[in-house]
Amino acid sequence: AFVPRLFVQIYFASPTLFYMMGNAQRAAGGLNQVTIPMQGQSMVQGQWTGYGGGFNSPVITPGIQNGQFNLAYWVVPVPLPFGETIIQATDREISLLKARMNDVRAVTTQNMAGKLFTNNTANPLMPDSFYNAFDDGTNVPTYGGISRNAAGNTAFKGQYVNMGSGTWATVATIGFTRATMATTLSYITNQAGGEAPTFVVMSPGDYATLNQDFIGNEQQQVMPGSSYSMDTTARSSFPNLNVSGIPIFQDYFCPAGHAYAVNVKYTAMYLSEDAAFDFSGFYSLVPLGQIGQQGVVVVGYDLLSAKSVSGAHLFNIGGAAF
Repeated sequence: AFVPRLFVQIYFASPTLFYMMGNAQRAAGGLNQVTIPMQGQSMVQGQWTGYGGGFNSPVITPGIQNGQFNLAYWVVPVPLPFGETIIQATDREISLLKARMNDVRAVTTQNMAGKLFTNNTANPLMPDSFYNAFDDGTNVPTYGGISRNAAGNTAFKGQYVNMGSGTWATVATIGFTRATMATTLSYITNQAGGEAPTFVVMSPGDYATLNQDFIGNEQQQVMPGSSYSMDTTARSSFPNLNVSGIPIFQDYFCPAGHAYAVNVKYTAMYLSEDAAFDFSGFYSLVPLGQIGQQGVVVVGYDLLSAKSVSGAHLFNIGGAAF
């Protein structure tokens, strides 16, 4: 028997990319398609006064800088060979063109998902990432054209937290527990000025270690006179966790030993209005001396944070379950 359906054996899902794309902002224009005014210093000064009401003249402080970002453009050429067109025009079970177009989307999203968690500064053609957004100047000294290590620019630094030191040093060897995760989230919230992250994403192995600490405290409550059956099974473990009111989930593309706390009030994906998974259509290759056609899919985007300190990059996490 021939099964007239294509079963894809590769590729992985990314809940982080799904979330960020679902809340993507629009961007357009020429150079610096995204410009974000950022205040890094106080622009006025306060003082106490007495009965006479006197005060010192104000000092003009230019506390605003523009973070300027260019969108990154990802292209996927799509071939349509002559022989394939002739054969499949009248005789086909699986449309290679449909399979190829589906693969365009899959290849694109796989690439976008992976680049969310890597340091992409070495290649100016690549997009920014959580890694870039939440660095403290150690690995990404310049973000949006602003030097994080310049005098007076400490406000533009993100939270780059070594989990092998300080209060949570045990995380580097045994991984996260509920207690150490709660402490870490309180620290991140405090450093961010009291604003808690929207979510935390971890690698599956590190997530499984944290989940084990929850499983060890589970209780199954059985009502008198009731029983378990195929329809009312006992459920154990958790597909996602919640610590201190903050959702925590796993993503295949997040590297082991790292986790990211993200506040979507300040961090978003920007998608080009003119290149949002757009297809050029097919064009003839006859001028090149070949019978066939070729098209291209293009997407322009970037992942940016308007406030780096609102999020955190946690590294040196140990004890991954796998």
